[in-house]
Amino acid sequence: MADFPIFPFHNGQEQQPLGCKVQHYIKNAFWPQSKSSITEYGPYFKYLEWAISVSTWPEDIFDRDSFAVKTYSDLSRIVSCMRLNSDCDRASVLEKLRDEFPRLSDDKISRSMDLTLRLWLCIYARSKDLRVGASLANMTEIEWQDSTSLKRLAQDCFPVYSGLVPSQIGNIDPAFTVQNLRKLCRIKVHWTGNLLDHLSYDSSTKILRLFPHKIFLISHWESCEVLPRAFVSETIQTLDLLFPIGEEDTAKYLKQEGQTFYRTSFRNPIRATDFGEFRYWGKRLEELYDVFNQQPKTVLQMWYDRRNPLQWWTFWLAALIVLLTFTFGIISSYTGFQQMVIAERAYRLSIWQACSQPNPPAEFCNT
Repeated sequence: MADFPIFPFHNGQEQQPLGCKVQHYIKNAFWPQSKSSITEYGPYFKYLEWAISVSTWPEDIFDRDSFAVKTYSDLSRIVSCMRLNSDCDRASVLEKLRDEFPRLSDDKISRSMDLTLRLWLCIYARSKDLRVGASLANMTEIEWQDSTSLKRLAQDCFPVYSGLVPSQIGNIDPAFTVQNLRKLCRIKVHWTGNLLDHLSYDSSTKILRLFPHKIFLISHWESCEVLPRAFVSETIQTLDLLFPIGEEDTAKYLKQEGQTFYRTSFRNPIRATDFGEFRYWGKRLEELYDVFNQQPKTVLQMWYDRRNPLQWWTFWLAALIVLLTFTFGIISSYTGFQQMVIAERAYRLSIWQACSQPNPPAEFCNT
């Protein structure tokens, strides 16, 4: 296992899925206390394969020699060092890693630290002067300064939101789900492997980015304290909020999208009912909730908008009455026109009959 390469699909080689033994090795290296089944990590390992592949692109600039890490054993050593020294600043961690990777440059070690963050913590952080692969569109990055510890970086990435005021704290509409956001607001969901982009919404493109790796979050809650436990738990809660367990439409949509986190439970999955429960994601949820509460603009949106049943029935009954009135008006007009045509034809027929008599009336039959 120690010699199993981390870049097995570079330089024209076809990318192959991670084998079962490799998956177990990574899981135990990243989350040694996790009790979850390896089968639950399927979507996460697909993300891991993708994140590794783009780290060596474009190939004329980045390749496997740009990194100190060459095997999954190397990756495990970096994770272990970063976990044990999560309270130390980046420069100190780099110094400790020099002992693990002698005769390698600081740039290679530093770039490997950034790659490890992407794989282990799903945070796209980088040092000031180095990059890992090409800049990815719509992928937020944060700089990891030499004087900042890993725990401090996590706190800076996900600060506690204190903008809620009493008037904003209230019950969340049970209809506030991804399915209704898609139907009522025409929002498009894009899945992201970057925690920094979770719940980010672009109003110009109507794209909502969501982090779907629930098993990743559960594993960090069980095994690692680099990410604050309260933050991890709350992130799971946002998924339970937007994808309510037991809702048939949600289950069908996730199956269609190939997402399996719906079947992954975490403690007692009670759906949040108040924005006051969200200390980290409150701001983004509020912004999304404002979009959700906007009035529908199309007939299709109005059809799906059943948040207020009385209003929905009133509107569509009124629309039905207008439609019936318009329909009967057209029918009545058409019937009246046909009656006029028939009456004219009957009049002409009666004139013709009268003029066919031996002594026709001159006032009607003069030509």
